[in-house]
Amino acid sequence: MQLAKLTQPEDISVLLIEDSQPDAIAITKAMIYGESLYNFKITHKESLAEGLNALNSLSADVILLDLNLPDAKELKAIDEVHRLFPDLPLVVVSGYSDMDIVHQALHKGAQEFLIKGECSGAAIRQSIYQAIVRKKIEQSYKRGDKL
Repeated sequence: MQLAKLTQPEDISVLLIEDSQPDAIAITKAMIYGESLYNFKITHKESLAEGLNALNSLSADVILLDLNLPDAKELKAIDEVHRLFPDLPLVVVSGYSDMDIVHQALHKGAQEFLIKGECSGAAIRQSIYQAIVRKKIEQSYKRGDKL
């Protein structure tokens, strides 16, 4: 996919890894309701293992990841996702608001960090789009492409 093609995406496939059903519902509703240029196709998994397993057969454009999962706490989830799927854009959606955690998450490979309860649907949608674009730009630089 070329970078220019991302300016008018039709569909964005999202893997939401979130163990809290109420949080998953709230995030999903925030993403799909309201004005959007994007048609989100959301797959929800409740653990890191389920999410990583789904990526073996699912073609996701971006991962939304909670940092407090039953099988991965805090930054372990980012490490695992980035180790196994380094080319997938990653948006952290977490209840953690500690700036040290935010900084570490971004340093470990997350493109965006959103704090649960403090972001609107528009902010989630925009963060997803920006994470995809940032990852595409990063990959272009690594390949030596001229933008």
